[in-house]
Order: sequence, then C-alpha cells, then structure tokens
Amino acid sequence: MKIYLAGPCDTENRSLMVAAAKSVRAINVDVYCPWELKIENAWDYSQEAWAKLVFNADIKAIKECDAMIMISLGRKSTAGTNWEQGYAYGLNKPVYVLQITEETTSLMTFWGCSYFKNTSRKNLEKDLDWIITRIELKDYLTDISLEDLKCQTVLT
Repeated sequence: MKIYLAGPCDTENRSLMVAAAKSVRAINVDVYCPWELKIENAWDYSQEAWAKLVFNADIKAIKECDAMIMISLGRKSTAGTNWEQGYAYGLNKPVYVLQITEETTSLMTFWGCSYFKNTSRKNLEKDLDWIITRIELKDYLTDISLEDLKCQTVLT
C-alpha cells in the first residue's frame, strides 16, 4: 500500500509531519513525503528547472498512491498542500484530511475528501492508525455524515 502524506513542511511544522510519517511507517506502510524528496545534483539546475522536477515527482507519487492523507492546519494550510489534495481528489483517490485546529476550514478542503476529522497533535497517531486500517480494508468512507463532522466551513 502506498500513501501520499501531504501537509505543511515549513520549519515550524516539520516535526509534526516527521512524526506523522514515522507513525504511518511504523505500520509498515510505504509513505511518500514531498519534503523528503531529493533531486540528484539539485544545485546544477535553475530554480525553475528544479521546481519542475519536484512538481513532476509529486504528481507521479500522487498518481501512484493508493490514498492520500492530508494534515491540515485549517485555513492556514499551504497552497501546495491544498493543490495536492485537489489533484488527488480529481483523480478519484481516497483523501483523508486530519485537521489540527478547531477553527474554520475552506469548504473546498472539507468537501474535497473522503473523510474529514478535526483532531489534535495529541491524537494524531491514533487517528492515523485508524485511517490506515480503513485504507487497508478499502473502506473509503465516501458517505460523510454531517452530524459527525462538526466543522465550520467558509467560502474560500
């Protein structure tokens, strides 16, 4: 099974994403983490050429994954993470969003997934284990129960 793990990879949130990847890998799941991508001889490329190589590698990984797990910071998520989610959703990949905030989220993030849950850093590992079990069972939870979601959405 291949999982694409999307989420913020800035300095402030890197430890969160590293912990999420470690948690999923502990269950013997193949995980692609965009922030771990190494481009051979990267310094030999212009910024634009390097960016295109990264973009193409991420697209390939999304196409090849069985499912995407997105760690969201709500409306503070990055443009890259949101784009990855939308692309995976457009390819009909199961997309699981774990939002680590009780704040509002974009209606596009909320509805552009197979499963959405507000969680906390403390409960992230437990929620990731539960999601991996659902993916292994091919239980993609496409029927979202509005009563269970308890998430405020906004137009953007």
